[in-house]
Amino acid sequence: MERAALALAASPLLACEGEATGTTACAPPDGGASGGDVGDPSELFSEVAECPPPTVCTDPLNALIEGAPERVLDFSDMPYRQDDPRWSAEIMWDRAQVLQVATQFNGETQETAESLLREYPEGNTIGNEGCMLTCMGMVLRLLVPGEDPPWTPSTLNALGHLFYYYTPSGLSLTTLYSDLVSDSSLGEVQQVLKEDYLPAQGDWAKVYAHTSPLVRAYRSLPVEKRSEILLMLKTGTYLDTVASHYSLLHPEDDGGPDDANPRILDPAMPMDASGPWRLTDSAAQITQDEGIAQAWQDDGIDPTQLGGVWVFTRWRADRGRSRLGPLVAAWARELAQSA
Repeated sequence: MERAALALAASPLLACEGEATGTTACAPPDGGASGGDVGDPSELFSEVAECPPPTVCTDPLNALIEGAPERVLDFSDMPYRQDDPRWSAEIMWDRAQVLQVATQFNGETQETAESLLREYPEGNTIGNEGCMLTCMGMVLRLLVPGEDPPWTPSTLNALGHLFYYYTPSGLSLTTLYSDLVSDSSLGEVQQVLKEDYLPAQGDWAKVYAHTSPLVRAYRSLPVEKRSEILLMLKTGTYLDTVASHYSLLHPEDDGGPDDANPRILDPAMPMDASGPWRLTDSAAQITQDEGIAQAWQDDGIDPTQLGGVWVFTRWRADRGRSRLGPLVAAWARELAQSA
């Protein structure tokens, strides 16, 4: 994908239409050299001075980035919170069933089986485990508004079970590469890009919102051009068992691409909190859990460090095309600058 984006940035699309490759002379005035008489040189210079101005270059990538917005997002009930009593107690996985399947059918030891899911007094519910699911619910609610009933984490949890993306027993029968958002919305919204930054794994450098070309590209877009595209951010540890977390980059974040601490729509934001909420707020909130705090400390995780980025967009179904153009154009430029 990076190679394709760089190729786009340097493609002939950026050349001016009608751009000359050499020197082009203006036609002589009537009765000039074409008639065998060179005429008054001043007349020739006068004609040259009246040549049309050079072609003005129009960058189609710039047109994508700065074109008119298509819609306005409604944040009136955002963010969805995991702790919302409407869905917080709903079970995603039943730990007892998962352990039984792992030991009885998959041949795992009891110790290995118990490591697959953290044990919570209330169970493995949306409130305890559903940050990614809640983010996906927000993606659908924002990009496909007006549904009745509206998209919620509860709706998506039910479809996740129905489609065998995950079940209370841990059974999953999806294809190897799958997209719950796409299946649930019949392709109207899809995950179209994904990057993983593997925190604390091997030689991977730490990545932040202001160093990720993909995040920088999104934040360089005018706010009104983000209405068809949403970014889900992974923070915390590489392993998802306990100490990773997911949130949405707020489409109305105005910090600019050089800011390391963007506004987010965070499932972990307390129900009674209001006002701008940022990556550092999210880190402070979730590391109140001693297990998460210890895992972050062990791996040297920074409060604003990113573990990955997922990009979702609406599709023009009738044309078979996504609405990703503005982000791709901005991303190509960021990749070209950071190559």
